[in-house]
Amino acid sequence: MLIYRAQTGARPGVPPSTGDGFLSNGKPVTEENVLELLRQLEQDWPHGTVWGTHNTPGTHKNEVPSTAANRVMDVYWVSEYYGCSGYASMVSSLVFGDKANPGRKQDDLTEMRPGDIVFVVSPDGVVGHVVIALESPNQEGRFHYTDGNSGEIITWPSTEHPDIRSYSLTGFSGGRIPHHLEVWTRYPENVPFTGESVEAWPAISGS
Repeated sequence: MLIYRAQTGARPGVPPSTGDGFLSNGKPVTEENVLELLRQLEQDWPHGTVWGTHNTPGTHKNEVPSTAANRVMDVYWVSEYYGCSGYASMVSSLVFGDKANPGRKQDDLTEMRPGDIVFVVSPDGVVGHVVIALESPNQEGRFHYTDGNSGEIITWPSTEHPDIRSYSLTGFSGGRIPHHLEVWTRYPENVPFTGESVEAWPAISGS
């Protein structure tokens, strides 16, 4: 990946799929290996990169093969290319691959893992936001995430960006009406939840 960027100046696409149970880099699907890829993506798509929407000229959109991730987006009728959902689809694909590791809804939100797709849903079923979880929830139900359309930029949590807050499983209002979280995972069912990625991302002051 580093050689590719050095030679072309471009960001890499999704490598050929290696099948279910393996990530886009050929490593087995584990929380540790997913975290490794997410940290690399933070370097490839750093905090502050303009993402935007289809109404904003000159912004990034999802241009990587995203078959499995897009099927998840289709469940909620959200964009597979632009805005927060397009970014989430791209990150999911760059981690889990194009067609391998199909998504499934996670019933137990406490078993959320890095790389899972998180939808913020209103009581009437309308999606208000889509993010990618970066860790499993802590005892308070809070977790950090990466977002592709916060003020039309990509955000990653770090000690340098204390304004980025974490979500909570116990409730999310969005400042207006109550919302709830719905989570989709691309970890194969035979990969057990370990809980080892709780607070795996840099802590944010006050979160």
